[in-house]
Amino acid sequence: MKDIVEIVVPDAKHNGKLYIKDRLQRGLYSFIGHESFGGILLFFCVAIAMIVANTPSLSEHYFAFWETKIGVSINASIKDISILHIVNDVLMSLFFLMVGLEMKREVLYGDLAGFKKVSFSVFGALGGICIPIAFYLYFNHNAFGADGFGVAMSTDTAFALGVILLMGKRIPSVIKIFLVTLAVADDLGAVIVIAVFYTQHLSIFWLCVATGIIFILIYINYRDTKFVFLYLLLGIFLWIAIYKSGVHPTIAAVLLAFCIPGRTKASGVYFEKMMQEWDKIDFDELEKIKRNYPIKKHKSLLQAFRDGIKNFIQPTNEKKIDMERASHYVHILDSIGRYSHYAKNPLLRIEHALQPICAYFIVPLFAFANGGVLISENLDLISNDIFWGTLLGLILGKPIGITLFAYLSEKCNISIRPRGLSYGHILAVGFLAGIGFTMSMFVATLAYDDQNLVDISKISVLIASFLAMMLGMVALFFSTRNKKNEK
Repeated sequence: MKDIVEIVVPDAKHNGKLYIKDRLQRGLYSFIGHESFGGILLFFCVAIAMIVANTPSLSEHYFAFWETKIGVSINASIKDISILHIVNDVLMSLFFLMVGLEMKREVLYGDLAGFKKVSFSVFGALGGICIPIAFYLYFNHNAFGADGFGVAMSTDTAFALGVILLMGKRIPSVIKIFLVTLAVADDLGAVIVIAVFYTQHLSIFWLCVATGIIFILIYINYRDTKFVFLYLLLGIFLWIAIYKSGVHPTIAAVLLAFCIPGRTKASGVYFEKMMQEWDKIDFDELEKIKRNYPIKKHKSLLQAFRDGIKNFIQPTNEKKIDMERASHYVHILDSIGRYSHYAKNPLLRIEHALQPICAYFIVPLFAFANGGVLISENLDLISNDIFWGTLLGLILGKPIGITLFAYLSEKCNISIRPRGLSYGHILAVGFLAGIGFTMSMFVATLAYDDQNLVDISKISVLIASFLAMMLGMVALFFSTRNKKNEK
């Protein structure tokens, strides 16, 4: 973009057009690169999905497309997977891998280092599971909707994070970190609940296979293996084993993230080699060589041919280039580049690669695939216990449970509240944790056989998630008014 700005156009009319075009391009790139763009894109996809799902001419095609089966056979281990399951189980596993890597990074290097700091989020997540279930069962304990208690206990990490990113740099990083760790612990708790209460066929054999693969990952981590592809390859086999075991396969991505090294001796060795090569450079001599490589203006092929003939017939008095010394420095710089590649932290390397893919493709696609819920006139929400249990469980049970359990864990000296995180922040995050969307809708499809109950549950989740989002944004606005964070 800088090169475009420096172009000088004599014609004022064209110069004005170029300036406006450049301003628009810079504004577009700045908007896309802003951290709130992912959240805006996410909500936009949900809105489009709702419109398409409830448009008569498009609704049938929308649902039929996501239910289209794709046959995959790996020794008959996986077969007939729908496009919706590919999005939810395969692509979203990459998102959970990124979330797991972020959590591990903060545990190793950030404000969450130490058991007491991690346990603060874990206890908060535990409260965010138990209290919403209690709210839900209060309305449905003797009703046919009792099996859906898991709908009211789940947090959608992508949506909750999208709200925080939507508010931009106003939100302190400690709030984002707390939400991520809380949501991951919450998701792990939800997966355990699904495995225990909603898994109809649990395969002990495939669980043992998955356990064996995890031990292999731990071993190659212990051996300080720097080859990232080896972790990812074993991660694929771990995903298949978890999938076949009957447990939700996104947990495989989180387990893989915990096994990827965040500290390696190999990185230190290659960093030292890189610095040794750097010390070999004579910068004064390198500057002289650089001056002998002038940057010339672009020429046409015919003009370059003419200048070549002219220089051959009448050679200039320009200084000759010492190709041997130049090649020597090129070799040093090439070595530095190679060593710097190997010195990269595997955890950070994978995390940085996944961030744009998840923010701009996977999460928006997931929102579009799952956001379309058909609203029928026959749905009776006001008198339905499932609706009230889900609604109050998410928008009241979540903030009360998270704040209460986190407070008690700190007062009982079991955990330490991260520096800069106030209880106003925690309450706001508790409201955002009521955005259930992903796992809540998934649990709804497992809990009920009646499609009418599934639709009621999904619409309840959407309404509760919308209210939780509004309450969370208001709470965040007021809790972050002062730049100085409470300790």
